Amino acid sequence: MFAFADETGNSGRNIFDENEYFRLGAILATSDIAPHAQAALSPFLKERSVERFHAHEWPEDAVAKLGQSVIDALEASGAWSFSLTEIHKPYMAPTKFVDVIFDAGENKAVPGNWYWDELNRHVLCLTVDSAMSRDTAKLFWNAFLGDDFSSITTSLDLIEAGMDIRVTPPAVSKVVSRAFEYARQKPAEFTLANTLKRKGYQANTPNVVAFTHLFQAIHDFASKHSSSPERLVHDKQDEFRKTLAETYEQFGNIIWHDPMDGSFPDASLAKYQLAQFEMPSSKDNAGLQATDLLLWVAQRSPRGEALTALKARLKTKTEPPRVFRRPFRLSHAAMAGSSSMA
Repeated sequence: MFAFADETGNSGRNIFDENEYFRLGAILATSDIAPHAQAALSPFLKERSVERFHAHEWPEDAVAKLGQSVIDALEASGAWSFSLTEIHKPYMAPTKFVDVIFDAGENKAVPGNWYWDELNRHVLCLTVDSAMSRDTAKLFWNAFLGDDFSSITTSLDLIEAGMDIRVTPPAVSKVVSRAFEYARQKPAEFTLANTLKRKGYQANTPNVVAFTHLFQAIHDFASKHSSSPERLVHDKQDEFRKTLAETYEQFGNIIWHDPMDGSFPDASLAKYQLAQFEMPSSKDNAGLQATDLLLWVAQRSPRGEALTALKARLKTKTEPPRVFRRPFRLSHAAMAGSSSMA
């Protein structure tokens, strides 16, 4: 199989800029879709006397027409799907806070199921997010990047003060208070244990988080279609080139297995070799240009019927976003129900 990935929403160290969303889109296919995409793109590019496609420079109807042609070409090439990872960048702060403070392998006061079970960990993230002001989020994020556990301890105090005990489920309050107390008592253990987690901001950015989630999507697609990965093509990325390559080499062959019954997830190593990782310029690869087009469509609010129809068609081929924050939060009643299952 082949994967073509592109990203949008400038990120890196600054997760608090005006553009709050980061997205990584990827076309996963059993064959090399680049030649097929080129055949669909070429007539449009030639007609407009341009070398490559830029959706924001074209009328919506023209993009919709081209998008339909691209999807037609993908359908003709074999099995394919579109993987979308969407990250609300400020949400990196509370989720990383949970990763640092509640890691059951390092915080002995945290029961393993509260960290390793995805639903319980999500409840912790929502609880921390509700109690974490934007200023506290910035304080923690800068302290995390700077390996400053003294300021991280200050963020513990601020989050604890921001929690509304009246509406926080008792089970959640208990695990939070015990985790915070352990962290306060043994700060040296956390500083040492998390040094590698904080090493270099590149490894702690939406860029890399989204990239690692793509690995699982690739393994899932490969298993579903009995097609071992051959190439992973990512749009040229100078700032994170080395970090993405290292991350792929270290973690790209890990396959996660979630039993979905509240027990710990399991992991195995892929029996096939990692796909060849490449980072060419999108202007030189039609597969990346097709990915760019579909990613643009996925995040756009249509104004006309043509793009609405294209977006609906793309949705039928899109895997659910793997990391994202919706513009609403679970009700406290829902959180209480979730925690009762822990």
